[in-house]
Amino acid sequence: MNRHGRFASRYLDRVMMGQTAPGSYIVTALAPPDDQVSLKPSTDALPSAWDPGAIRLRTVNEAVAHAVGATVEALEHYRSSGSLAGFESGVVDGISYEMTNAIIGIATNADEADLTIEWDKASTPPVNLENHFEFRASDVPTLTQAAIRLAEDQSTAQVSIIGRVHLLAKKQAGSPGVFGVDALQSTGPRKVRVRLADEEDYHEAIRAHEEDLAIQVSGRLEKEGNLSWLYDATVIRTLGSLDEYEASRRARSESNTDQLDLF
Repeated sequence: MNRHGRFASRYLDRVMMGQTAPGSYIVTALAPPDDQVSLKPSTDALPSAWDPGAIRLRTVNEAVAHAVGATVEALEHYRSSGSLAGFESGVVDGISYEMTNAIIGIATNADEADLTIEWDKASTPPVNLENHFEFRASDVPTLTQAAIRLAEDQSTAQVSIIGRVHLLAKKQAGSPGVFGVDALQSTGPRKVRVRLADEEDYHEAIRAHEEDLAIQVSGRLEKEGNLSWLYDATVIRTLGSLDEYEASRRARSESNTDQLDLF
């Protein structure tokens, strides 16, 4: 999971999307260039004009266009060389596991997938940025290989754990925070210390602890002595009350046990 996933969600909340017509395969997304999205969650419906943690949507739009263009260049490099090196070197330009998977979703089963960007006519168009990109279903195997390679580069032991927050270490200034999780899964470590990548996730861990909620976290698993640590971790979501989660898990387990193995 991307550590900036919540920022991406706030960005998408500002974007208006819809089909051009019922049944159409053409989807239009309007991202108002002068609107803003905050780097941190806010209780306000919209970030204020003076918010130092706000970024113009136009800036995000240009970054996305740059990343898509880098992905296209990496695909072209693969077609000519058979090497995924273009994807690895293009990480600095925005190529990522998430980007490759997003394009896979666009290109799968498509004779041709077209992505066109129309910049706000009231502003000067960005320099050295393409505004038209094409992908084919034949690109999907290459993108899939690239996604696997990028995931391997990010971590050799990236795991997701569901559990109960049982320990909250006192948060230190400049530190995103640390907490302990009792895992509810049947496999993997039973207890994990979680060191967060983003400080806003610490508040979600506090809420899960106070409200007795099951929580899902993802990060790089490492063993240090008798302790299991999850580094650069992200809180994916809370999964409702612990009692409800446990009841649902037992029901699924019993349901699977009752099924007949016919083959």
